[in-house]
Amino acid sequence: MTDDETTKSTLLLWLNLLGWQVDVKRKGDQLIGVARHVAADGSAYRVSGTAATRDALAFQLFEAALQVIEGGSRRRSLLAA
Repeated sequence: MTDDETTKSTLLLWLNLLGWQVDVKRKGDQLIGVARHVAADGSAYRVSGTAATRDALAFQLFEAALQVIEGGSRRRSLLAA
């Protein structure tokens, strides 16, 4: 295994700290990742990505998770208005 396969990206660690469960698997020369999160209200979110490197995949997953989080806060503020 290469260092890229055995080390965990800092962004993936942040996703874990934010409550996301991240699974990464190799398929051929690509890495496929899925991140899942269950919010306190019971709603579930899932984002996925595919990339050649672990860092590129981590960036995709982290960016998608932030969009989910930001979208959720916008929806809540609209409902409160």
